[in-house]
Amino acid sequence: MKYTIGILFFYVFSGHVLHAQIDSLTVLGTVHLVKYRIKDSVYTTNVRVLNDSVLKQNQASLTNLLNYNSTVYFKENGLGMVSSPSFRGTTASQTAVLWNGISINSQTTGQTDFNTINTRGFNKIEIKAGGSSVADGSGAIGGSINLVNELVYDSGFNNELFTNYGEFNTYGVDYRTTYSTKKVSLLLGVAKTGSDNDYPYMNTNRININGQYQNTNVSFALGNKLDAKNTLNIHANIYKGRRNFSVPTPNALKTKYFDFNTRSLIEWTSVFGKLKSNLKLATTTEEYRYFANIDSDFYTSGNVESFIAKYRINYPFLKNMLFSTGLDYTQNNGRGSDIDNEKRNLGAVLVSLKHVVSKSVLYEINLRQETNEDYGNPFLYSAGFRTDITDFYQLKLNTSKNFRIPTYNDLYWQGLGNLNLKPEESYQGEISNNFYTKNASLLITGYYNSVKNLLHWVPDNFGIFRPENTNKVEIYGVEALITLNKKIGYHALSFSGTYAYTVSKNEETGHQLIYVPYHKFTTAFGYTYKNFSGYYQYLNNDEVFTTTDNTIEHILDSYMVANLGVEYAIGKQHKYKIGAQVLNLWNESYESVLNRPMPGRNFNFYINLKF
Repeated sequence: MKYTIGILFFYVFSGHVLHAQIDSLTVLGTVHLVKYRIKDSVYTTNVRVLNDSVLKQNQASLTNLLNYNSTVYFKENGLGMVSSPSFRGTTASQTAVLWNGISINSQTTGQTDFNTINTRGFNKIEIKAGGSSVADGSGAIGGSINLVNELVYDSGFNNELFTNYGEFNTYGVDYRTTYSTKKVSLLLGVAKTGSDNDYPYMNTNRININGQYQNTNVSFALGNKLDAKNTLNIHANIYKGRRNFSVPTPNALKTKYFDFNTRSLIEWTSVFGKLKSNLKLATTTEEYRYFANIDSDFYTSGNVESFIAKYRINYPFLKNMLFSTGLDYTQNNGRGSDIDNEKRNLGAVLVSLKHVVSKSVLYEINLRQETNEDYGNPFLYSAGFRTDITDFYQLKLNTSKNFRIPTYNDLYWQGLGNLNLKPEESYQGEISNNFYTKNASLLITGYYNSVKNLLHWVPDNFGIFRPENTNKVEIYGVEALITLNKKIGYHALSFSGTYAYTVSKNEETGHQLIYVPYHKFTTAFGYTYKNFSGYYQYLNNDEVFTTTDNTIEHILDSYMVANLGVEYAIGKQHKYKIGAQVLNLWNESYESVLNRPMPGRNFNFYINLKF
């Protein structure tokens, strides 16, 4: 019954959160090679961009943002707790998370906890579905998420303060200041969120115990156009978080977790005649401390310091071709309670060719050769074709080979690590059909993905879990994205929706992977009249299996969750806004992870000031 109602809502409320989100699907038009507008794999795959206005309307965690604005499925151990994505039916470690183009996936676990990413620290987030390991490196098998601090020039001095408060003593403060001239652009942002997170479990007399969390995110960016041919950008980011982990039973042992991450990046872009070069030098650190008993001073810890260098050269020739080449180098230096001091060096060489055959036809070929010290040296590729068949229909074809390297835990865990592990390999293909008019677009993509050498920790003859290359997984499905906006006088209406059908099965058993729903869709409706705006968000996740044998006794029920928001802008230039949100509007009792209830209906209020 829930699923039937959900389908009805998909057609009735297939909209976007606000009319400002209509541009979230990037549809690339005419290609001008001499202006270096081509980027790796961007013309034969699809990139969805969520801008600043969208980020403000959602809760601060990356989990919440993508849950309601993408086809990514999340399993969340309670609100604000550990959150793992499944992008196109893959595992959490097969989604790459980038910061201004630099990978920030944990070197110890291979994945990113999406509840440790505070979206208030960024003004643009890019979502790229499908494999992109040639461009983005290890882990980009299911998809990649790029967190961007975008610099704007010649806009003067601007300040923005966003603050919100809701039930369970949940709060958020985001202050951002920017200053820019024609040659210099400066951005500084500080964001802090936290919550007692003591929400009641629906239909029980229990509350969420030991769920407190708080985090702080500081972002800095400086751009300088040194002259007509040289631009220097500097980015820095600091994240500090503390979470207590909710207990599954009232008498369970309480735990807590601290993490501290830093990122810094220097980027130099220069032009020499027709040749354009881009150099990125970055350092990242990740550090954690886990207390298995909140009342004890004993903890386990880990620390990884990384240095990343990326160099790209683009050269256009024959008026309609672009040749690109590049070098990547990464050094990881890790240590921890269960890992001795280990250092590894990774390198890669990239070559790319893009050719505009005619005004409506383009193809690209991208190659990457990996090299490293501890495991195989995979050769990767991606190739794509794009054609504008009519003025409202565009066809894209893409195929790629992608990979994920073993993590520090997989390789170096004392007494358990396995230095003979191979990288996971993925072979993919997809077809995208993009229909668009002035006020509407419909994107339908079918894809196939075969993953081998899947890394799992499995028990040996003595019952001790060790990492091995095990199963082969076959994944296929269909994704759809629809957007529509219409303005009539002072009235603005917007609709959008996403839908994903996903089959992700173990080829040996024929069973669907756990926590991968066959169906997921999101919809929204937005309305604006002069200073007033309102929006309705809707999410429907299909049931999932919680054990690998796919028995009916171990199914987590489907659920439908909706949010309702209203906002009023004060002043002619709409610089001051006040808003209210009703989260989980229909008071749905649901879990995305077994025995980890999510909160029922709750309220949130916010103020957004620009000055």
